[in-house]
Amino acid sequence: MADKTDKMAPKPELAHEPTPEEREKEHQQLLKAAENMRACMEVESLRVRDLILAQPPMELLGYLWAQFHMVVLAELRQKDEDEYRPNKDLIQKFQFALEYVHAVWSSTADLLDAKTRLDEAKAGQLFEALDELKNSTMGYCMASSAANIESEGSRQSAETEFHAKTSWVLIRGNRYQVLEEEFFNFILQPHDQALLKAYGMDSSAIAKGIQALANSMRTGFSDAIQKVFDGMEKTYASMEGTDGDLVAAIEKAKEMDENFAANMSGAMHDILYGGICNMAQHTKLSTPLLEDLSYEPGGNTEFFADGEFKGTPMRTLPALIRPGIKLKDDYYITDGQFARDAAYRAIQRGLIARLPEYREEWNERQKVVTEESYPKIFAKQLSSAQKFVGVYFKDPKTGEWVETDLAMIFPDVLLVVEAKAGVQAMHSPATNFKSHERAIRNLIIKAYEQCRRFIEYLASAPEVPIFNLVNGEYVEVEKLRQRSFRLILPIGLTVEAFTPFSAMCKELSEIEPILGKHPFVSMSVDDLFVLNRFLPTTGELLHYLEVRQGAAGIKRAMIFDEIEHLGAYIADNRFDTHIKKQLEEADMVTWDSFGDVVDKYFEGRTWETQPPPSQNYPDELKKTLAALDKYRPAGWLAVDAFIRNLGGPGRNDLARFMAELKLTLARFPARRLLYGVEDPLQVWVCRAGSEPSPATVQYQGQVGSLFSKGAIVRVLILSHNPKLEIVGAQCTMVGPPSILQVNYPELHQEAERQRGRLISLKDKDKK
Repeated sequence: MADKTDKMAPKPELAHEPTPEEREKEHQQLLKAAENMRACMEVESLRVRDLILAQPPMELLGYLWAQFHMVVLAELRQKDEDEYRPNKDLIQKFQFALEYVHAVWSSTADLLDAKTRLDEAKAGQLFEALDELKNSTMGYCMASSAANIESEGSRQSAETEFHAKTSWVLIRGNRYQVLEEEFFNFILQPHDQALLKAYGMDSSAIAKGIQALANSMRTGFSDAIQKVFDGMEKTYASMEGTDGDLVAAIEKAKEMDENFAANMSGAMHDILYGGICNMAQHTKLSTPLLEDLSYEPGGNTEFFADGEFKGTPMRTLPALIRPGIKLKDDYYITDGQFARDAAYRAIQRGLIARLPEYREEWNERQKVVTEESYPKIFAKQLSSAQKFVGVYFKDPKTGEWVETDLAMIFPDVLLVVEAKAGVQAMHSPATNFKSHERAIRNLIIKAYEQCRRFIEYLASAPEVPIFNLVNGEYVEVEKLRQRSFRLILPIGLTVEAFTPFSAMCKELSEIEPILGKHPFVSMSVDDLFVLNRFLPTTGELLHYLEVRQGAAGIKRAMIFDEIEHLGAYIADNRFDTHIKKQLEEADMVTWDSFGDVVDKYFEGRTWETQPPPSQNYPDELKKTLAALDKYRPAGWLAVDAFIRNLGGPGRNDLARFMAELKLTLARFPARRLLYGVEDPLQVWVCRAGSEPSPATVQYQGQVGSLFSKGAIVRVLILSHNPKLEIVGAQCTMVGPPSILQVNYPELHQEAERQRGRLISLKDKDKK
């Protein structure tokens, strides 16, 4: 398993300010370096194309997949299977090769006849050429982005451009293939009637087909090898009575199993000729759909067209437009990861081409399904929230009626979600950075601005109304008070799977915490399916979003995507506060490889029956959190968040104190403890029926507040049956008493007594 890392770049030392002449000289040097790298890329891409075209397509495809699995098996032999982690560099190397064979075949009409034999020496040269092309591409990304610092750009804008360019090259292939059916079934379901008309298949059938394809790419090679081994065992078992005649044994095996020959032939084709990639063989996708998912050889005329970046990764790879390729009479996909990256938009384009009248309806239905993603995917976690879809209000700045897509309201938490149905394939940041940037702005900046508009409206008065549009009339549905919400979460959501940009959005100059205290979070729909599995309760989901929001508000902290954020949360809980501490000593912090814990869960074949990894809690706190989720008393989310915010030692201490108090309930009807000073929690452990009265809770809460120097005290009251099982929960908040209260001296005296007792206990512990 790759080590989790957090890399800290030291704060730069101050240097003399360069003169305009020095700046211009540096700028010209960087431009020249970028131009040289671009020229190298173009030459190397043509060498890659020639090496690919020198090979018969299906034999080359089979060779690449066989080589990949041979290297993986060699690594497995050297390590314990339970400890083995996929080599990400190896995966990326082969995915880059598979992208390019697809690109070359899609761009070339006349491919070699299958009778030509594979030249393994040239196949080996292909990897060398691809490595050189990739190195030149990274060099170009660095030099061309750095040139912006020396022109009109800033260091921040140059870094944003660099990450945009490198992500363009490297992002593909970071999906969980086991979730394809779930994603496509959800996202295509609104279009069932149109899909049936165009393809003879509804969303469920298409989703099953794409999942079958992903399964073939994921496990098909090892399944084929197992079939060959099974066939060999059947053959050897059939040799009895044949005097060792292998041919006779095979014939006998055929007689015993009528599918023997077909199974063996299919397995060998899967192993040697890329059969695992055959979409027609491994799925029930209809021919019209396969046609729309695939290029004919030579069908793409843009990738190798003359001009800057000819044939380089800085152009739009054909696999990002149509993931498949037609070879002979069958349809192949060179890498299953392309399905998630491109199939959704390929289906959209194909469907609209076949049914032009459906264009507007597609857009409208996709808008709705995107807006409904949060409450539908997180149906369990958000079941108790008030949900308002299509929220209207008068913008205080313009006086015009404006809309927010979705507001979900808990008593002390507000989620504001702006959904964007997305765009077609984005332009490359190298060939058209302005267009690329515009697409990102449409997906991120607009969502941010609309969230900001709603939250600023919320802050414009002590109480504001929100409306729904019903039969052309604005009907008030609720009044909101900003001060009611402990946590406000502005979230931008898109269908597009472009999490690196989502994670980076905080670096854009336009994006600042709304009202100075509510950072904006950008996410994509496909990530929600993963979060749904790992964060199954209301408390877990909202706490993750709180931490995620904390990280989103920290500039100069790089975490690659949503899965890395989730992994960091599982491993390190309040990783946002740890990043802030690191930035006190560093100019920039990068966290990497935390997503491995998520990756590992989905890699095994038993993932559906195994619980996903999660944070560790002592048994006593697990029971407490479960009780809060079950009974959901007023104010429970604040207490839930308090417990989840604790680090490991804090969780252990609180659990130990609560367990010790619970054991004394045979002698005492109720016990209490105050945990924490600056941000305290007061816990009452009680027998059922012996809970403290509201007056007692108020009194002890105010004492706790004075003890904590005026802090607001969260109060949790847990009721237990004779078996010491939790059978009820109550929560409240108690603030400091007024100095004018009649019993203020008594409260103050009791707080001082408890403080003295605490000091006495500390001294006793030291002795």
